[in-house]
Amino acid sequence: MGHRRQLTARALHEALGPLARAVAPGDGSLEVSLAAQEAGRTTAAPLLRDRAMRAHAVAAAADDGVGFVAFLDGVQESRVVAYVGTVPIVHGRTGAVIRARVDRRLVTWGDGPRSDDALYLPMGGVPPAVIDALAATACPIVDTTDDTIGAEEAHPQQLLRRAVHLVQREREAQEQALAVAWCRASGGAPLYLDGGLPPSEEVLAGGGAIGVIKSHHTLYATGSALATVMSLGAGERSSIFVVETRWRAPVASWYLRLRAPGRRDPLWGLVRVEASLAALDGVLARAAEGGSAPADDPDLAADRISQWVAAESAPLSLPDARWDTMAYGIRDCEVYLRAALGRLAT
Repeated sequence: MGHRRQLTARALHEALGPLARAVAPGDGSLEVSLAAQEAGRTTAAPLLRDRAMRAHAVAAAADDGVGFVAFLDGVQESRVVAYVGTVPIVHGRTGAVIRARVDRRLVTWGDGPRSDDALYLPMGGVPPAVIDALAATACPIVDTTDDTIGAEEAHPQQLLRRAVHLVQREREAQEQALAVAWCRASGGAPLYLDGGLPPSEEVLAGGGAIGVIKSHHTLYATGSALATVMSLGAGERSSIFVVETRWRAPVASWYLRLRAPGRRDPLWGLVRVEASLAALDGVLARAAEGGSAPADDPDLAADRISQWVAAESAPLSLPDARWDTMAYGIRDCEVYLRAALGRLAT
């Protein structure tokens, strides 16, 4: 976790003095108050095997002891601590951890969680005396300057979103580092990763990490294919499709309905699973060794992984509001990290 002294609101206020206007701690982080305003989108994705998007029934998981052995998640929290004129100073904190199953208990894996905190601001937009004062706190400073936005034209919320984006990058870097460490040490043991797979060749080639996405800002289906996804019943998955991006090698993906939405939003209880092609091959190879499946059917691999994901939907992750899609192991990671990081001291 590191041994650098935690930045406190009092220390920051004393360091800045009259150089900036301190802001009282709010009830929510910027991640909450700056909820994404960008509209969701849909995009067609090529199917891996089926000719058209369809529903596949997923059988109940076999009680064979095979499934996820660890969970990886990260957290971030960004708060405005002061303003220099219209320029906000944001204190961002991040953490990530792997919690592994040992004797039916979840314990911290490896060298423990990774965490960091820093002050985020466009350094060119404040007087040098402010930078000197912040440096005296011993908290790292991250320059959020965006060359595409003129300093005089920048809206304060643009500066806040830029800071939150860079805090997110730091969290993602911590998560990726842990995923790489797991893949190096675990021999391909299944790891439940909250969110999409990272752009790491080592993680994708390792085949152990499986990404599970709870939010659906982008839906990888249109028209009748989207209607099929939205109408999936509990225990059903969609056809496998391929997600292609500029920043990561293509991965296999599919939607899985964990719980029937009933009269709720059609996205309720729906997750999207990501697996590298190496992960599909690895699942099939292990199944073939046991004589339970041919070694060349990606649908069987998707069914197997879906069984693992569905099995983690119990016990319920209450009182979390996202309990319909959150695995208990991921909830455990978040609770652990929140306790370890604590709140900004006053």
